[in-house]
Amino acid sequence: MILALHLLAGPGAWPGMAALWLALLLTCSVHVAVWTGAAALVARRRALSSSTRHLLWKMALFGPLATLLLAAVMSWAFERAPGDTASPGEIAVLSLEDAPAPAVLDAAREISGSTRESAGAGSPAWRAGGSQAWSLLAACTAGAAALGLLRFASSALLLWRGLRGRRSVQDARLLQRLDRLRARIGMRPVALTESAGVGSPLVIGASEICIPLARLAALTDAEVDAVFAHELAHIERRDGLWFPAAGLVQSVLWVHPLVHLASSRFRQTAELACDDRAVELTGDPLGLARALVQVASGASLAPRRALVPAMARSAGALLPRVRRLLDAGSRARSTPSPRGRRRAIASLAAAGIAAASLSVQVARARPPLLASGAGGVLARDRGAALDATTSPPDAAAASEQMAELARREREIEARLEEALLLPDAQRADTQAAVRVLELRQELRHARAAKAWIEERFVDDWTTWERRPRASGSAPR
Repeated sequence: MILALHLLAGPGAWPGMAALWLALLLTCSVHVAVWTGAAALVARRRALSSSTRHLLWKMALFGPLATLLLAAVMSWAFERAPGDTASPGEIAVLSLEDAPAPAVLDAAREISGSTRESAGAGSPAWRAGGSQAWSLLAACTAGAAALGLLRFASSALLLWRGLRGRRSVQDARLLQRLDRLRARIGMRPVALTESAGVGSPLVIGASEICIPLARLAALTDAEVDAVFAHELAHIERRDGLWFPAAGLVQSVLWVHPLVHLASSRFRQTAELACDDRAVELTGDPLGLARALVQVASGASLAPRRALVPAMARSAGALLPRVRRLLDAGSRARSTPSPRGRRRAIASLAAAGIAAASLSVQVARARPPLLASGAGGVLARDRGAALDATTSPPDAAAASEQMAELARREREIEARLEEALLLPDAQRADTQAAVRVLELRQELRHARAAKAWIEERFVDDWTTWERRPRASGSAPR
């Protein structure tokens, strides 16, 4: 089942890249909401380990990108017979057939003059109301995304400038303790560097740990082991690569509050998972707690670096982690459960697959083309369309309009049948697929206009029949 919301710029107006960009953002917003909501519900289970919760929030942050691509592929993977009014899961948004009669009347009034000059061309009013509106909204959202990318680039530049002067650590004690822990894990060699620009240990890339040398040199052996075990856990989980990617997603979609929520939970649970892994490696939760307290004093004065996993970002954020390390019950509840992990991942993946069936698409629709002499009734306001006291409704004009619309309907159906035979008609993001969608929308509008003309003629005739008659006039 495909649930597609169709955005229409207006009759005769081609939305172009502006509307396509907005449709992409709307689809992405829907997917982010589904993924984040599902992750929040699944992560509330108390039996889940911190590593499982981190994986859930990682899926919530990056999953919408995958399902967005999948939705683009699935959105055209269904067929309709020519002339069908709608697919079972399709909703037309801003479509003339969904508008009340006054809206159809206004649209007809706008196109009545333009159809005499150029068949198929939209009126300037429609172009101004459709194309300019799409362009303005697209420019705002594109500007917001560009601003986020600029902020990401500036953060990356500041990080590079702050760390470019780092050098290898020569302290034999620190190197020995790091190698001992690394060998226990079975990890490849890891570079240990130091820099005056960092306030707490952090991981850079896939295999480098950067530390504030003076602060770590003052720690005891147990505290140094806890620090290195925590940072090696980050390397083991590839957080040095995942954190910049998360920062990029958050920068591009910074206007979406749920993206900030998912990114924040992603970072928090990563630190908790590494805390648990460090305790598993050292067997000393008190040593890690003391190390966190020692590192926190320097972290509060150092610049915040969200693009890399840092052991301590601020003193306030460390208090819940220290309490958790001192609470044996909390750490016991975080014991990994393979069965619970599989269930949680399956539940969130199911929600993500469901999100892939939701998409926002763009279509262009043109109004029914009326003959130059057949737009009289549609082009007039309802109050001025009929002088009920003098003459009956113009049946000839209404019949001419109905005949013109019927001819137009047959023409669209023939063109739609031809378009469906094209090789790329059922493939997404092709001119043929877009053309099929345009013709289907245009067919709906022609049928809606024909039904409206018929309904209005009946109403006007009934009104004329019930008009007050002058004294002495004989009823018909």
